[in-house]
Amino acid sequence: MSDPDVLFSWWASVEEAVSAGDGEVPSSPSGSPSAVTVLAEAAVAEVRLDLDRAQELLDEVDELEDEWQRVAQLLRLRLQLRLSQGDRQILSDLKESTKQLIDTLSDSEMPTRARALFLLARIYVQENRSGEALEVMADAMEQIGEAPSLPWFLDTIANAYLYLGAWSECLRTFRKSILAKDQVDDHLGIAISSGSLALAEIQRGNPTVALEVLDVTWSRRASDLEPLSRLRLATLQLQAAVELNAPDQFATRSELLNDILAECGDSTHPLIGFALLIRARTLAMQNQIEDALADLDAAGQLLRQPELQLVLAYWRVRLSPREQRASNWKEPIETLIGSLEKVSEGEILARLLFAEECQYEGDQKGAVEQLDEAYSRAVESNHPYWLDLVDRSFRVADPERHASRTIERFSGRPAEEMAKTTTEDATIIFADLAGFTRRSTELSAEEVMETVRSVFELSVPLLAKYQVRPLQHLGDGLLAACQGEDHRRRGLRFAIDLVKRTDAASRIRRAQGEEWGLDLRAGVNSGPVVFGLLGSSFKQEWLAIGKTTNLAARLQSKGEIGEVVTLPEIAEAASIDASRGTIEAHELKGFTEPVPLLKIPVGDGSLR
Repeated sequence: MSDPDVLFSWWASVEEAVSAGDGEVPSSPSGSPSAVTVLAEAAVAEVRLDLDRAQELLDEVDELEDEWQRVAQLLRLRLQLRLSQGDRQILSDLKESTKQLIDTLSDSEMPTRARALFLLARIYVQENRSGEALEVMADAMEQIGEAPSLPWFLDTIANAYLYLGAWSECLRTFRKSILAKDQVDDHLGIAISSGSLALAEIQRGNPTVALEVLDVTWSRRASDLEPLSRLRLATLQLQAAVELNAPDQFATRSELLNDILAECGDSTHPLIGFALLIRARTLAMQNQIEDALADLDAAGQLLRQPELQLVLAYWRVRLSPREQRASNWKEPIETLIGSLEKVSEGEILARLLFAEECQYEGDQKGAVEQLDEAYSRAVESNHPYWLDLVDRSFRVADPERHASRTIERFSGRPAEEMAKTTTEDATIIFADLAGFTRRSTELSAEEVMETVRSVFELSVPLLAKYQVRPLQHLGDGLLAACQGEDHRRRGLRFAIDLVKRTDAASRIRRAQGEEWGLDLRAGVNSGPVVFGLLGSSFKQEWLAIGKTTNLAARLQSKGEIGEVVTLPEIAEAASIDASRGTIEAHELKGFTEPVPLLKIPVGDGSLR
């Protein structure tokens, strides 16, 4: 039988050694095999990105006692993730191996299990499955306790929020991580989290805020960081200056970057490739095109993954004046796009460049076709930053077409159909933030707004996934409709997944000692609904009127936090197993007899 206190102390000592950065490796717990010290050294090397050393140490470790053997297995899986370079097959195999490891870890090995869950979430994030990552991290947060790695967990949670487009939760989580690391003077950790926070601000279109974050971190922490960590900060500082289009800052920040690159010597670390890419953009803005292209070529020797090669191919064209581009410049980019199995940032950027070129040539039809394809691919990825890039270009090129595509994204129907008044069978979803009155009394208006915004930001990817159309944001509630084929299944699954996602966010908040979560309940009803557009050119909104809508609101009011309430026949039509919930008869306005309602407890783990 494992001793959870021994495992907790061992993991804590390893993580404290990483944060301290003094090279000290913790000794083995009393009575443990001597190889446990080797495991500790390997764990420190892996987190500090000394991957060759970590591999050497793990190769020295033979068979150990059960709990330590599983620790060694976890460390090997963590190292494999570091070396995977985003390869889809490797990630898939790692995911299955990690799940199998989690299944073998008993409650007495909870410290190891929490870190295995953390690894699984990181894999999900790399697979662009951030919703699953968030749910796994909620489990991990409830098991980790007051461990030194807690801020690392927060970083992964923040990244999951980032890829879901939940900006409010993303930024507040990164800031919490930075504060936690600041309390223990974790210089490297602060640099990592501050860099991630700055990158999120750049993607949100706030490079000024990003630069402020980076400059504060640099002034307080740079002297305690190794060259590669300083290189990442300096790269992001220069990137923020580029996004600001602030040439007055280029010279100083470029000089700093050049000095650190010289310190890095012959290192082939990918961070050097990213630094060269940003430097190339700076040089091109100063009309030093040959030097910029030379930097891109050098970056290409370090960033070998196909997705990054596509990004570099895009920038080679983007940074070259039109008259200097090869006549067939599109062909190698199209070949790279065709070779990739999944959507990537390089593809989105390239398609926007194709659209821009069509517009330059006066081919508006071709431009819209390219934008349509970019939009479809961005929607397929459900990546908020890529969607924002396409939205910006589409709004400028063809605002009417962009508005139509946005409507189609959430409704699954052409925009012109949505302007008609129709009566049809549909599913109505009413989701409500519980305890809103008390929340509004005890929290500031800004905190209440942040909570409401977080709920709606978390809903957007699910609205798109299930083609559910948001009709009204009612302060603390969301009224939405699902129309068309299979609307019962899509509408009910949307409600379940939304409550599940906000439940994960609530559990993560409460695991940090916060009182207020994102506590939703939802009601789902299907039946005839009158849909129509109401308003003028100043304000328009879609309405869903009828008894079906009214009943959805009443069903929601009968639920508890973390529950979806519907009628049993709707769940049956949606292929949801009613035995996972409870059926209770309730008095409802407009009904002479009590109505059997199915309450599906999403928030208690029954559907996780």
